[in-house]
Amino acid sequence: MKIKKYKAPSMPEVMKQVRKDFGKDAVILQSRQIKVGGIFGLFKKNYIEVVVGHDPEPVAPSKKKASKKEITVPEKEMISQKVSPRSNEMEQVYKLLEAQSKQLQLKLSPEEQLIYDSLVEQEVLPDIALKLIKEEGNMSSSEEKDTKTLKQSIHEKVKKRLAAIQLGFTHTHKVVQFVGPTGVGKTTTIAKIAARMQLTENKKIAFITLDTYRIAAVEQLKTYAKILHIPIEVAYNKQEYRQYIEQLQDYDVILVDTAGRNYRDATYLKDITDWIDPNEVTNYLVLSMTTKPKDFLDIYGKFDAIGIHGLLLTKLDETEQYGNILNLASNYSGIRIGYMTNGQDVPEDMVDPTLNNLSHFIIGEKQ
Repeated sequence: MKIKKYKAPSMPEVMKQVRKDFGKDAVILQSRQIKVGGIFGLFKKNYIEVVVGHDPEPVAPSKKKASKKEITVPEKEMISQKVSPRSNEMEQVYKLLEAQSKQLQLKLSPEEQLIYDSLVEQEVLPDIALKLIKEEGNMSSSEEKDTKTLKQSIHEKVKKRLAAIQLGFTHTHKVVQFVGPTGVGKTTTIAKIAARMQLTENKKIAFITLDTYRIAAVEQLKTYAKILHIPIEVAYNKQEYRQYIEQLQDYDVILVDTAGRNYRDATYLKDITDWIDPNEVTNYLVLSMTTKPKDFLDIYGKFDAIGIHGLLLTKLDETEQYGNILNLASNYSGIRIGYMTNGQDVPEDMVDPTLNNLSHFIIGEKQ
């Protein structure tokens, strides 16, 4: 098989070159969107790159009778090397054929394949990406449609999927608990929200920390409390927790830092509901955007079962994949995203979610 690579600003232009060289016998093995040109990495343009395979017409075998010349040992070694399976060149062909097989299995056009690959690269689950592309029929029925047009169509579909998500940080109770697994940035996020409430809402804030498993966590929140002039209490058991809540009733909001533990630990989830009546607290689940897609859904499901009011998404600056948001919206209803954080600075590195920036994140276009 002869392999050739083509590049052009749009898929129709690429296909025009392919047909000129190979007619209708060419097989598209791979297609993707790339950026070319520019100055010092700036002003690059979007191009379509397509890898094409072509089987030329087989040459009729010669009728001349082959001689019975004996093949020497060196010749045998040369022949063996030439027909050795999985040589570098053949390995490339196998991979390209595998990609083509996948494309045929999904029944995607080259344009749709580009969009599908882009969504999966954003860690959108494959079945969700495929449904998104196919839900309105064949997107590339007209050859006039380029990848930019199709991407805009997908953008609108993503926004429709996300429209059901409620946006903005709200709470219906004085006590707001921040729950979630280890290492997602709960303590820093609490400090950012406290500073925002002080500056923009003129609220009187108090802290309680239940994270007595890590001395560093207590000290970190104490440091933030000192900077923000906020009182802080450390509760080591259920009784102390309830006692401090009673003592702090004169404050507008009590922000509670809970211990980050294994979300599969049933005892941890039970403690969240046992330490305080669920009807007296607003629970926010803090999740890192660096979490694997399956774990992200599993964690949300576990905490959703005990009752959470909303979601806080952290570490947006530590990843380029945001498909978890779309995966969540496709699997759960009644979701609220309060804030998104994108750095360690308090209170600056916190973003208000909007339908537009969420959808841009998912299709790979940070704003």
